Amino acid sequence: MSKQPDNKKRKEKALEKQQQEQAALNKVFAIFLVGIVAECYLLLINNKLVRGDAQQVVTWASIVTWIGYIGVAALAVGAVLAAVKRKTPKLLRLGLWLGGAGLFLAVTSPLFYFFPEEAGYLLVLVPILTVLGLVYYLFQHEFFLTAVILSGSIFTLWVCQKGLGTPNWNTKVIVGSAAVLLGLAAVAALTRQIEKNKGRWIGKRKVRLFSVNCPYPALYLTYGLAFAAIVLSLAVGGAAYYAIWVLGIFFFGMAVYYTTKLM
Repeated sequence: MSKQPDNKKRKEKALEKQQQEQAALNKVFAIFLVGIVAECYLLLINNKLVRGDAQQVVTWASIVTWIGYIGVAALAVGAVLAAVKRKTPKLLRLGLWLGGAGLFLAVTSPLFYFFPEEAGYLLVLVPILTVLGLVYYLFQHEFFLTAVILSGSIFTLWVCQKGLGTPNWNTKVIVGSAAVLLGLAAVAALTRQIEKNKGRWIGKRKVRLFSVNCPYPALYLTYGLAFAAIVLSLAVGGAAYYAIWVLGIFFFGMAVYYTTKLM
């Protein structure tokens, strides 16, 4: 008789785990779909407004302006809906999606209108954010943090490669890189406190951030390698190019390592 309650609990836990995995897969699919739609939209605007002929530029400048107005309106409606219907999950979710789409259109439209060449970097940023979103739901939180740290560090190295030594960007790149180094030190110190707290947040709400078997040495190695790569790039001219390759290879190794831990 005592086995029946145990079997019932096992089935309930198995069902709960299956539901959680299905919910995570649904979120992954949604992120992937949103990333594709956003990238296609940006490619269209870039091809017509930035790389199109004179007539296309004039036409799409007007279209982008109206899209920006629509984005602002959608953002306002979504924010109001989410605030008013926050106790109704479906309407809250609808408000958040509507507000998010509106925010995307409201931000990207003026960027393409006033800074068409610089806005082209969004074509790279959107896929990166999409991949990070997939990592967040498919992998451990510690690998998501690793991916964010390495992606940000590689971007910092790329900026160093392009901007160091130039009249307009040299000081800005040095200041920005110093800020990134301070951020890495702060994240390392915070990780140490979380490790002491057995993977949970150090505030009043003991939310679990890292898994029970979190490989903290791998995290500290990531911080140290990223820190050293940025310092080396600031100190030695031309080192940023090779540092990007080192971090890229290390990134791939971490991806393989955390994938094996899932198995």
